[in-house]
Amino acid sequence: MTRMTSITGIGRSLQPNLRTHQVALAGAVLAATCYAAVAAFTDRDVADALAVGLAVLISWMIGRELDPDRTTVAVIAMPLAFVASVYVVPSLLAAFAVLIAVRLVAGTVGAAITPVDLAVLAFIGFVTGSTSVLWIVGLAIGMWLFTSPEVGKLKPYGLVALIAGTVIGAMLADAQDIAITQEAYVLAAVGGVVMMLAMSPKTIVSNTDARSGIVEARRVGLARKAAGSFVIWAAIMGGVAGFWMVSPVLAALTATVIVKWFSAGA
Repeated sequence: MTRMTSITGIGRSLQPNLRTHQVALAGAVLAATCYAAVAAFTDRDVADALAVGLAVLISWMIGRELDPDRTTVAVIAMPLAFVASVYVVPSLLAAFAVLIAVRLVAGTVGAAITPVDLAVLAFIGFVTGSTSVLWIVGLAIGMWLFTSPEVGKLKPYGLVALIAGTVIGAMLADAQDIAITQEAYVLAAVGGVVMMLAMSPKTIVSNTDARSGIVEARRVGLARKAAGSFVIWAAIMGGVAGFWMVSPVLAALTATVIVKWFSAGA
């Protein structure tokens, strides 16, 4: 893992030799297959099966950021994300942007950003700047760049890359006509309740990927609050459609709550 952190301080690897990662990949394939089967007998688009599989995988990734100690959170998030995706296929770009933000806030990588990450930050900036639903995600990443100790010497370049991408994304974005209905506020409230129930973990014993120390429970707690805030913001700024854009996040946060019922340290 330390070799990976020499390449990127943002990305984390998928290792097929690890059982938990095998479960994640198998779950994503199973979700895509099941959705394709459902689509074949309904009016759904079979091509969306790939998006659903990836959304389920992203929910697993977010789950392991929200609780680095307990793999059950990530596993439980997968079927929840699948059910939500069957209802409305989420936005992969939105889910990916939120994944990066949650990961950085949680500090699970614990490594300085690299030149490779500058391109990633520019892309994430472009994605978050393209829609008001994700503005808070871009803000969270910007705050991480500005305040977190592990960012490293490329901090100013990272900020420039993020801001430049955001500006370009906002300039190229089409004007959005979004209807914020009563249902959207109800969904925002649901996100808020789940966030409150997840709250901060009592203990974390997992090491960062860079082996720079134990992942801070305080930062994991902040990541849970950030994830809930992203869901609430998406509903308020994007309406019902915005809420379902980031359903993999809600799935992971809900899985965190479920595991908290049975684990004192979660």
